[in-house]
Parts: sequence; structure tokens; C-alpha cells
Amino acid sequence: MSFALPARLSHLASLYALEASGLLAIMALYKNGGKPITALLTGRYRSFFLAGLMGILVFTLYLLTCYRRTPSGQRRQLGLAVATNIATLILAFLAGEVIVRLLAFSTPAGPAVLNTALLPRSWNVVRAHNRDALKRAPITTSYFVSDDLLGWTVGRNRQSKDGLYFSSSEGIRSNGPNVSYAARRPLFRIATVGDSFTFALEVPFEASWPYRLEQQLGHQTQILNFGVNAYGVDQAYLKYSRDVRPWHPDLVVLAFIQHDLHRSTLIYHFVSLPESGFPFAKPRLVVGARELRPLNVPVPRPEELLSVRAVADLPFIEYDAGYDPLEWKWHAYYHSHLIRFVLSRFRRWPEKSADALVQAIALNSQIITSFARQAERDGSTPLVVYLPARSDFLGVDQSLKNGVLMVLRERGIHYEDMTPCLSELSVSALFIEGRPHYSPIGNAKVATCLHPIVRNHLVNRGRRS
Repeated sequence: MSFALPARLSHLASLYALEASGLLAIMALYKNGGKPITALLTGRYRSFFLAGLMGILVFTLYLLTCYRRTPSGQRRQLGLAVATNIATLILAFLAGEVIVRLLAFSTPAGPAVLNTALLPRSWNVVRAHNRDALKRAPITTSYFVSDDLLGWTVGRNRQSKDGLYFSSSEGIRSNGPNVSYAARRPLFRIATVGDSFTFALEVPFEASWPYRLEQQLGHQTQILNFGVNAYGVDQAYLKYSRDVRPWHPDLVVLAFIQHDLHRSTLIYHFVSLPESGFPFAKPRLVVGARELRPLNVPVPRPEELLSVRAVADLPFIEYDAGYDPLEWKWHAYYHSHLIRFVLSRFRRWPEKSADALVQAIALNSQIITSFARQAERDGSTPLVVYLPARSDFLGVDQSLKNGVLMVLRERGIHYEDMTPCLSELSVSALFIEGRPHYSPIGNAKVATCLHPIVRNHLVNRGRRS
């Protein structure tokens, strides 16, 4: 009996090691996705797959050898080891299933456990969440309204529900209701286009950097803030082309953060960025033979989008860089929350195409170049400004931004990178605590950094005129 117990423990250990090896090989296969097996033998998961195969081979041979060498009368010990192993696995699986289900909570993308969204994603869940968002903030009464070209924009003569934001009769951010910017005839007129950092989200109008800059430049200068929350560089360019050009500004500022360059490759925020709470679609620009070509225009209204039966039925969804069909595909084994959690925790990230970054750089570089060239033809001075986000100070990969800025330099498109100047403030002072946007102090610093640059441009225009 003293010999049988260690042998049984050896058999159990070998069975667990065999199953662990099998799991390792299966996970490597899962990570490999639909690629050929040759890619698995030469790719990044090669060592895991080979280690799993080696473990399966070694422990299978060991257990078969033990079985053959064990007298028939003593093979009952090996059978008990197998039964113990199976029972332990079943109990562990059931316990894990119960724990995962107890820890699960609802998110806009579906159930999540320990901050891990469980795959696959459900279009019904996403659709229901965004329908509720529309009910809570109907388009007819919200600050932002649907737009056939831009997807969404600031409505005319609007006020946000919290009373923080107002818009003029022209759909431009203003300091109160019943404002008309066209009634004023300044010596210099400046327009700013961009995303929420340009709009100055989460701070009052008087704290926004466009307004602070206007105050520093003096009463002869008017600044029109055409910034819109969640815009990509593409929407900012289209906003300029349609809404800003009729104002014939002396200077037009296109300000962007790195994430705006990523947004240019998206179409549906509620698919690519489910936590954004934006039930809108947007246009998608593609680089044609000679010019930028818009897709998904006119942009479908939210009600149309949320009536489609499957996510794959959304128009031009294949052009959305954040859409991965595998995330939405259901398999029978997904009935288990434990399996969903494991596969989601160690998810099969789609292999980034070698050209994906290059294409994103090319697209955004062309958009910004088109903006600058168009502004010059319109008689305006273009000013391209890069605004650092909180992620810029956290070591996030800057390849996309750096690539775009490099192309702009090569094309002779002048830009101003505000990172060095804004870095004079601490991160805690630059941003609102716990939020992504600039604080009132941060907005004031942007205005201070831009003031001498903008003033010089206006002085040069005055000399030419």
C-alpha cells in the first residue's frame, strides 16, 4: 500500500499535466485563428504550441507505459486515479462556472467579469442599450443633432440639459442663448475646428481655450468655436468644408489629439467604442486616385441603424477598423460563462495588417493636407495644431501621430505641437481630475501657448492686406 499511494499520486499528476499540455496547445490553436497550421509552427505562439504537443506526447506515453507495466490485478489504482482526475475537473469547472456567473455584470457591450467583456458581443444588447440612450436624450431636444454629412453636429440655438453648453443661431458654441455671431464685424475672424478638446468639453464657455485666446488677442478679433464632441479628423475637415468656409475666416485652426486619427478609420462608435454612449454613425473618407472620397453619405440616422437585424448589415461596416467579425460570432461552447471568460481574457486579437498603420497614416495625412490646401485656396491661413491627451503622458504608443506629423513635414504642411508647452504644467493641473479633458487651467495654458503663434499669423495677414 505504501507503494500504491505514490504511484496513484504520480498517475494523477501526470493526468493533470497531460490536460494542462492539451489546454496549452488548444489555446495556441485558438490564438492562431483561421491561419494555416504552418503559421502556428513559425509564428509568435510556436513555443506554446510545441510545448503543449510535447507535453501531450510525453505524458500520454508515460501513462500508457504505466498501464502496460501494471499487473491486471492492480490496474484498479490507475482507474481510481482517472476517476479522481475527472471528478476534480468537473467540480472545478462547475465551481468556476458559478463564480464567473456571480461576478458577471452588465455593460453596454454585454456581460463582463473583472473588467473583461465576455465574447461574443451581442447585437441585440448593443441595439437595446443605444435605443435606451436615444430615449433618455431624444435627438430633437439634445445639444447634438443628427447630420447627413457629419453624422452629428451642434444644433442651432440649443442648450444642454445640464445648462453648461449653449449654441448660437448658427450652431456654434456660445456663452448663452439667443447669440448671433454674424451680427458682429470684427477686424479679424478666426475659426477653430476639432473634437471635444477644441469644443472644451466639461468646462464653461468662459474657461474654453478659444474664448481665452480671443480675450488675449483683443476686441478686434472674433473666434468661432466649431469644435464638436467625438469628432475624428475627417469630420473636422468636412465641418470646415461645409460650415466654416462661408465665414471666410482669416485664420482657421484644425486641432486634434491622437485618438482623432484613429476615429477617422471608424464609422460606428457604438460598435468600435461601445462605452462612448454615442448612437450615431459617421462618414468614412477613403483615399481615391486623386482626391478623398466619402462613404456612408448621407449618414443614416440612429433609428435606421438600430433597426437592422445584425451588426454585419450595417452599411460599410467592413470599412470600420474597430469591427472584428469574430467578436460577434456565436459558438455552442459560449453557453458556458467560464469558457467565455477564459477566451475573452486571453482573446484572439486580430492580427494587425502590415499595412494598417501605413494606411491610417496615409488617410489622415491626406485629410490634413486637403484641409490646409483648401484653406489656402479660400484665402484663409491654415493652422494645424496637435493637442496632447492624457494618454500622451502615460507612455501610450505614438506611432500613428508621429507618422502623420512626419508626412506633414515632408509635404511642407506647417503644424504646431503643443506638447512641449503644455508639459510645463503637471498632468494633475492640465486635466480635470479623473477625466480626459483639459481643466480650466489647462484650457488657459493652451490659449497662452497659442497666443504668440496666432498673433504673428494675424500680423502677417495685416501686412499683406
